[in-house]
Amino acid sequence: MPTESAFLLAGLLFIAAALGYVFAKFGDPEADEDLNDNLSSDYLKGLNFVLNEEPDRAVEVFTRMADLDDDALETHFALGSLFRKRGEVDRAIRVHQNLMARPNLGREHVNQAHAALAEDYLSAGLFDRAENLFQKLLDSQEFSLLALRRLLRIYEVTRDWGQAVEIHARLSKADPEEAKSNRVAHYYCEFAEQARADKDYAAARDCLKKAESSKYGTVRSKLIQADIAHDLSKEKDAIRLYQQVAKSAPHLLVVLIPRLAASYRADDDEPGFSRCLNDLVAADADTLGSIAMAAVLDSSINDPLALRALQRFLAEDRLLSGLVDIERIESLPESERVRSLSNVRGALRAIVTTRPSYRCAECGYASITLQWQCPGCRAWETMAPETQINLLPNY
Repeated sequence: MPTESAFLLAGLLFIAAALGYVFAKFGDPEADEDLNDNLSSDYLKGLNFVLNEEPDRAVEVFTRMADLDDDALETHFALGSLFRKRGEVDRAIRVHQNLMARPNLGREHVNQAHAALAEDYLSAGLFDRAENLFQKLLDSQEFSLLALRRLLRIYEVTRDWGQAVEIHARLSKADPEEAKSNRVAHYYCEFAEQARADKDYAAARDCLKKAESSKYGTVRSKLIQADIAHDLSKEKDAIRLYQQVAKSAPHLLVVLIPRLAASYRADDDEPGFSRCLNDLVAADADTLGSIAMAAVLDSSINDPLALRALQRFLAEDRLLSGLVDIERIESLPESERVRSLSNVRGALRAIVTTRPSYRCAECGYASITLQWQCPGCRAWETMAPETQINLLPNY
């Protein structure tokens, strides 16, 4: 979020630019005197209203000015941009709409006004209006790249994945860096998730094939394949696919382990689940934290290794160890120990499920549920589950 000092700096830059314009324009002895006096008076009034934090009166003065040259137009654009960055989108819209309504505006400034007003509408959440304006800018040499990026954002927010696929293809041709992203694979995964929800598994598989055929894929497609196999009671296929995801994306183990447990349980193979957990720990001892968190989230996981991981988790956490007498629990007979651990993890589950448990590696955005696109920075596949429990209150 922009700071107050950033707003102040932007305001000062705007005022400096406007004053520079005034002194350059109205200090010219050859300029028309009547126009000088008229414009100079309007500008000084407008600047005074800006300095006195009377934005509505400033907008009224600036939009009333009839004749604008290039320098004055740029000053208007700067004013509208300042309003938008301060969150005063309605005022920014008024400024830019006034510019668009002016007769004899050159093509360059028409496109600039379209782009500025489209940004205003996008900031205000008026996606249909923003989309219409950005569509008009696709053939503009100066603003086409901006329009493609903004349209892609609009289609992602509105979940119009078909349009997103088309715009991404155009953007990839214009921007080689964008061609390296895995966005399009996620778009097809979104289609697949919708088809799976409708139990149209054939359509879901077709979408997943497109996701995997893209140059830069995503582990998500394999995870959806595994979920579909589980839906269809093809548990051995599901287990194999879940294990492939675990190998390529160990940061998702908190999400995967409950799914693995369900598939092994449906296949009547609890010993297989135990072997799977042991293999995970043998490959990387740090997975114990993920196993413990999965055991907190899924009360049906009662594998001995998972319970040991949970006990270790409780003993090593500074806050939890002060609340739970883990030594007493460990000294209990097995049946009582399992019951005590069940009570503890029930309480922890109540905490975890009401607090953000997933965090974006790019911007730090926190969420209660796993989201494949971060709502904060709009990056794909950057959200990962936490393996620690935050007991501090939310403010």
